[in-house]
Amino acid sequence: MNVLGIYREKIFSPGKIEQDKAIMDKVLSGLKNLGVNVRAVSAESAFDELQPDLVLSMAQAEDILSFLSKWEKEGVRIINSTQSVKNCYRKKMIAILKEHHIPMPKSWIYSLEAIEEELSEVYSFGWIGSYWIKRGDFHALQKEDVVCVSSFEEMEKAVAYFREKDVNNIVIQEHVDGDTVKFYGVGDSYIRSFLSLTSEPFELPEKAIKAILDAKNCLGLEVYGGDLVISNDDFFIIDINDWPSFSLCQDEAADKIVRYVKSVLEGK
Repeated sequence: MNVLGIYREKIFSPGKIEQDKAIMDKVLSGLKNLGVNVRAVSAESAFDELQPDLVLSMAQAEDILSFLSKWEKEGVRIINSTQSVKNCYRKKMIAILKEHHIPMPKSWIYSLEAIEEELSEVYSFGWIGSYWIKRGDFHALQKEDVVCVSSFEEMEKAVAYFREKDVNNIVIQEHVDGDTVKFYGVGDSYIRSFLSLTSEPFELPEKAIKAILDAKNCLGLEVYGGDLVISNDDFFIIDINDWPSFSLCQDEAADKIVRYVKSVLEGK
């Protein structure tokens, strides 16, 4: 069996280029120790003649996903699937999670044009509390792509930034007070979580783990991570994304991913 690892594009790894590379390298090293033929390439490189039996891909750009989808049609197994990665584009992700009744903060999706034309009307619900303003396509490429605003003036400033960056869709998400928890998962059998503020391990309630598994299933993810907020007895999933760096539990996660990939290869 031949396995190809594709590193994430540098533009999609703000501040985490080495961590993203490290988790892929550890997984490929583990597979090599099992006798699997492995090779790693950057997403930006040409790899159209390297068609393997299985691809471990961290790529997120639409053009690369379109190319990989052709391999999928030819029978190449890709983890995560190209469709699941596209499902994690924020606008689509929120729509899917809403459709499947995944607990999440109140969220709205607007085109930049609609917000610019009807900014005051968009907030006819009244300005109470704080809201997170996020780009509606990819996850954050820089810190200004996700900002918390608590006034109309701050909202206008955020919209102006997205206009300058040609971001056409904007997500508005209600802020929820509570402890933010970062979670990681591989398949259905592995969940680890940590308090975002301190990086201390945090034990999620069973109902929260079930919601995470439901979320990753409806998105189609196999290797995933994300953030949720624990607020009193409630919890809300804020974000879920494909193949994180697993920076808080990388060695353990790499071992779990290797075992998962091994089971997939044995089933081919």
